Formats: sequence, C-alpha cells, structure tokens
Amino acid sequence: MSLKKIVFITALSAITVLSLSGCKKAGENTADANIFIIGGQNPETGAMADYGSKTVLGAQIAFEEINAAGGINGKQIKFAHYDSRGEKTDAVNLTRRLLKENACAIIGEITSGGFLAMRELANDGGTVAISTGATAEHVTEKRVGDGYEHIPFAFRNTLQDSDGAPSLTKYLMHNKGFKKFALITSTNNEYSVGLSNFFRDAVKNAGGTIVIEQSINDGDADVSAQITSIKNSGADAIIFTGYYQEAARLLLTKKAQGVQAPLVGGDGFQSPDLWNIAGDAAIGAMFYSGFSAEVDRPKIQSFKAKMLEKGKEADTFSAQGYDAAYLLAEAMKAANVTDCSNASQRDAIRAKLMEIKDFDGITGKMSIDATGSAIKEPFLLEVIKKSDGTYGTQSLN
Repeated sequence: MSLKKIVFITALSAITVLSLSGCKKAGENTADANIFIIGGQNPETGAMADYGSKTVLGAQIAFEEINAAGGINGKQIKFAHYDSRGEKTDAVNLTRRLLKENACAIIGEITSGGFLAMRELANDGGTVAISTGATAEHVTEKRVGDGYEHIPFAFRNTLQDSDGAPSLTKYLMHNKGFKKFALITSTNNEYSVGLSNFFRDAVKNAGGTIVIEQSINDGDADVSAQITSIKNSGADAIIFTGYYQEAARLLLTKKAQGVQAPLVGGDGFQSPDLWNIAGDAAIGAMFYSGFSAEVDRPKIQSFKAKMLEKGKEADTFSAQGYDAAYLLAEAMKAANVTDCSNASQRDAIRAKLMEIKDFDGITGKMSIDATGSAIKEPFLLEVIKKSDGTYGTQSLN
C-alpha cells in the first residue's frame, strides 16, 4: 500500500496515514469499520530524530506490505504516528491521544526514558505499547517489594543490553585480546547509565579490568579532558555507553590526541551520522546491534532496498520498527481482532504477543519472554571505509 498523505500537526505531532480511505487529523473521530488504527509515538525532531524517524519509516514499509497483502483480518491498517520530540511530557500526552483514538496498539517510545514515562498509562488504558529501542533493565516491569513484575501491556522487541554488552565484551577479549578497558558514561542519559552497569558486570565476569572511568553529559561540546585522562591509562579499548552524537565527538577528539584504543559501545552508535560526523575517525569503532543490513538474507536485502527507495539506509531502528509492525499483525491475526475499541480484544492482542515463539524477523529469530521482552542474539559490527570511499559496517560474528 503506498503512502497517501502526510498531515503535519503543529506543536506536538506529525501524523502519517496509510490506508485506502481518506485521512483525518489527530483528535477527530477516526472510527471506520474498514480499518484498524495502530498508533506510533517517537521523536521525529530533536536530538533523537534519526532514531525515531527511522523507526517510523520501517513500520510504514511493513504496513504498506501488510495492506497490499490484504491487511489484517480483512481490514486495512491506518498508521497514525506522532512526534514526541524526545520529551517525556509529550510522550505522556501522545499516549493519552492514541488511547482516545482507540488504537489497537502503540509502537513507541524508542528511548528508555520516553517508554518509562508512558508505559503504565498505556497499560492502564489496556493497550499494548511496544518499544523498538528501550534497552534499560526492567523497562517493561515495575518494582514490587524486593523484585519486579511485568507490566502486562508493556513490550519491547529490542535487543537487551544484558545480552549485548556481554557478547561484545567476550568478542573484544577473546578475539582481540583486550583485557583493560576505559569506561565513559553520559550521566544525564538513562540509557548510558544503565548500559555502563551492564559493561561493568560484563568486563568483570569475563576476567577483564576497567582501569579508569570518566563521565560526560549529552550535549557536551568539549570532551578533551576525558580523553586526556584516558590516554595514559593503558586501556586497550574505550567503552562509551551513550549515543552517536557524543560518540562522534569522542572519536574526533581521540584521533586529534593520537589515542589508538578503539571506541566501542552499544546500539546507540548505530547511525550513519556517526561516520558522517566523525569521518575517518570512526573507522575501527565497534558496537553491538540488533540488526545488520550487510547480512545476505532475502528478507533483509528486500527491506534494505525499500529503505533506499525512500532515501534512507536500513539500520537497527528501522528494522525493529518493521518487525514491531509484523509482530502486532501476527498477534492481531491470531486473536481474530475485529474491533479495537473493545478492551477484551485489545487484551487478546496482549495475550497473543506473550505467546510469540521463534518469530522470524529481519532482526533475527525472537521469542517474547515473561517480561514482555524479546530474546535474540546481537549482531557485532565494526565501522569500515569501503573501496569506493564511503563508510559502513562489517559484521564481526
């Protein structure tokens, strides 16, 4: 199904509608017996725009395919997505809006902070919220006594940091021979703080040592002091647990100071802007991810081609948006959903998602565990410069 129309809503949102019927603005009565509404809320502007817009595009491609194949249970999908700008207040407000629109489910938020802000509101509304990017520990759970309990309608198809950090650490130690590590945390970033904890444990459990720790904040323009401190620490590699913007800054600073230890990190590194900003300084950076467009599988290469047709490169966030759409479609078909204004039918979507086993997505085979999280293996990637002078990644596993 082709994209018919994009209606920009001021202040909070931009809504894209895919359907055979006419489009309506957010907040209007969207009831239509021939369509299902699946909502989306992710940052399409602001610092996280690259991640959010890619997630939306991946989901759009999936819904186009699903609609072209006949839709779900005889109905077409209308994908109503909004720009949360990476703001927690916006995340909450948009969830309220989508609940009023009787969305069958919500794809979003991609960030751990955004998802934490809206997950219980979606749960209280009896509507599945599936994050394609939240990797923080317990992000689909709430604390109960001394433990945690799954929030029933909270899901994620993200590769978990608890799987990614140990896999990359083991590779670095066993394949590269690294034993000593520096660790840089972005202390005003929940994702970074949580990921640093996983890397501390991973290094310790693998028999390595973190010889020095440094901290920065998202948005810091000058990170030279941190690199200077690390320069003579003896670290074989520098672990940075934040996003690509700061990673690019660290790479440029590291190169300027002649530091040879590679920068490594999590899926927050995965954006073409990492090497677009850092250039040759990005070569050799390594990170784990939930997806690689370099893998020669027909489904992956088909998705990659469709992303390129829309002017974008396929990455983890677009791929996880794509898979999230198909996960929801599979659950809705299995639940024989006909009316998402019916709370019991939305609950049936939740129940069928919990039963997902060995779903064959473009991000790999996955099953949903008791916490509503996907279980899957990470891709390990390294930034390279290709023979044509462009940058990209190569698979390490």
